[in-house]
Amino acid sequence: MDQKIFQMIPRSAERDQLLSEFANQQSDLFIKFTDQKTLLTKVKKWIPPFKLQLTYPISMRPLTQEQLSIQINHNGDRFFSQAFVLDTGTEFFVVIEGPLYKVQRRQSFRLRLPANYPAHVQVFELNGHRMSEQAKLVDISEGGCSLKISQGIKWDMGSHIGLKLKIGARAEFIEYGHVRFSKATKNEFEFGVQFLKETGSSPELFNLVRELYAELFSKWFRRK
Repeated sequence: MDQKIFQMIPRSAERDQLLSEFANQQSDLFIKFTDQKTLLTKVKKWIPPFKLQLTYPISMRPLTQEQLSIQINHNGDRFFSQAFVLDTGTEFFVVIEGPLYKVQRRQSFRLRLPANYPAHVQVFELNGHRMSEQAKLVDISEGGCSLKISQGIKWDMGSHIGLKLKIGARAEFIEYGHVRFSKATKNEFEFGVQFLKETGSSPELFNLVRELYAELFSKWFRRK
């Protein structure tokens, strides 16, 4: 599944153009540490061919020069790479000697999780009625998710739904939304939920989806 998410951009004129654009637009760059902490910086300058100068962190910064996973958000797209982090004490850089990996457009809005990924979802409310049904998380984005659940309950389009989501070792969070589609499969129903913007935990969801992409990229990169 992972190879369908990431499109490789090797060292080339295209990659150089992207690095230049990251700097010109001061794109957000996230550095993921091995202890699950993430540092947000912005790209300040491209120093050809491999180095990006970043805004200097005010607080937490790495004390290592090992290769780490980075994510760059640029014009609505996500790019990943493995990079060396350099901290001179007054200036802060990442060195990207290898290719960039762009999240494929068809994956950009809904991240489909591996079948064995540890995710637990409880449907605790449907149209104002309390319930306790376990569902399987198929995919997730900042705006919604798709679920599979045992047959027996009718999931009409437009139904109001409340969910508790526990994904990996992260804290449980609650989302409300509306059912956007529903289809029957063998012994299951699959349905999509659009989260309510007025009640959705947008920052938490943004961080969650970003972390999931970074985690899948790190695992995929180590295996390839």
